[in-house]
Amino acid sequence: MINSLTSITSAHILRTVYFACFHAHLRYGVSLWGGDPESKNIFRLQKRAVRILNRVDQHVSCRNLFKELNILTLPCLYIREVVCKARINWGQMKQNEEIHDHSTRQKSDFHAQYCRTTLLKNSYENVGIKLFNKLPNALKKIGKPQEFKRRLQTFLRQHVFYSVDEYMAF
Repeated sequence: MINSLTSITSAHILRTVYFACFHAHLRYGVSLWGGDPESKNIFRLQKRAVRILNRVDQHVSCRNLFKELNILTLPCLYIREVVCKARINWGQMKQNEEIHDHSTRQKSDFHAQYCRTTLLKNSYENVGIKLFNKLPNALKKIGKPQEFKRRLQTFLRQHVFYSVDEYMAF
């Protein structure tokens, strides 16, 4: 649909259609399915849509296009949703300094529980803690949930991550 509208509408209207028809479907349940390896196929479709919005060739890199359009990549959407859910459960999580007595660099990070199974290791609660711990300290210290979500989204738009692994290595 976006491709067929390219020749008859402006870039602004195309972007609106993208958010109404494509982005809305991406966001639905992304915290549950976004970490699945098969989500790479959906991310390819998102990159294709972004290229169509910018009217560029299929071989052009999308990193700058995502920044220009202020669109979060699928991995960034997943990171945002999972980290915000972890942030909601902030009061129930324990920090590393509550678990052990010695002082470490990660004492203010939240403690991720030990996981024997892959199912628990990949659960959005456990992944959310790990992703939250990787945030810059300035973001972690924001008290108001709405301010946190807004600044997290700005951070993710600036850094355009193509995978969760890329975010974890940042």
